[in-house]
Order: sequence, then structure tokens, then C-alpha cells
Amino acid sequence: MVTLTNITERRKRYSMAKCLTVTLGMTGSGKTTWLRDKSPVVETDDLRVELLGDVDDYTQESLIFGTVAKRISELFDSYDDVYLGATLVDSKYRIPFLQSIKDVCNHQFIIDMVIFSCDVETSKKRITKDLKENVKRANSIYLIDKQYNQYLHTMSILDKEKDFYRKIKIKTFGS
Repeated sequence: MVTLTNITERRKRYSMAKCLTVTLGMTGSGKTTWLRDKSPVVETDDLRVELLGDVDDYTQESLIFGTVAKRISELFDSYDDVYLGATLVDSKYRIPFLQSIKDVCNHQFIIDMVIFSCDVETSKKRITKDLKENVKRANSIYLIDKQYNQYLHTMSILDKEKDFYRKIKIKTFGS
């Protein structure tokens, strides 16, 4: 039974809880640009460079995402708000991964999601431009079509996941 006391307690818990803000969007959709003025940020591409020496090395994703979970948990020892930069477009892994962070974390936290919409051609143009300008980024043009299909699937089922997040915001590049 939902009572005013239950609602008040839930609001109090959410207002005092720590918050993990996650990005969802295919490569080139503007996630990293949006995260530039946020802190602290854990980005999967940065961890690929740190741990594997190559931003394009996708051979050890369990190591990368396990490290993400541990880092976020450690950051919550010192921060109330932490940001995660990752595509998270694959619906098969998204909720289990985010739940794994909750499982290893010593702190209760809520999750906000920021979705970055982008079309295939714009994404490919942004990646190509960055690579020509020697911006340190993954050369993942070959993944864009797959990521876009995963993104579309995610958008079609997102309503089923909405209770997992405190709030979901959809952004377009530049907004």
C-alpha cells in the first residue's frame, strides 16, 4: 500500500542518495563532449587505453567493465555524484552491468541516464573528422551500424527499463 509516509521516505532516500549518471548512445553521438565538464568521470575508452594500451582493443570487455564497477564504487567513497561514459546500447548487457555496479558498491545510489540520439551518417562524420584531426578516440566506424540497430532496439524497449532509473533524459548533439 502506498502511503504519504512511504512517498516521503522514498523522496528523502532519493534526495540523500548518491547518483550515478550514465550515458547511452552510439559512438560519435556526443557523450564524451557532454562529459567534458563533469567530474569524476569513468570512461570505458580511457580504461581500454590504461589497461590494454589501445582504445580500439575490445578483446577484454569483462576486465574493462569489471574495472568500471570497482572504480565507481571507490569514487562513491569520496563523491556523491559519479559519471559513466559508455555506449550502453546493447540491451542484453546494460541492466546486468549496471546491477553489477550496485552489487559491488558499498553505497546505495540511484541511476540517472542521459541518452544521446544520433544518426549513422552524423556519427561516422564526427569519428572521421576526429581521426583526421588526431583526436584520441576509438576508430569504431565499423561498429556504428551495429550500435545504431542496438540503439533503436533499446529505444523500443526502454519503457520496460524505466523503473531501474530515477530519470531518463534524451539529448541531441548541441542541446
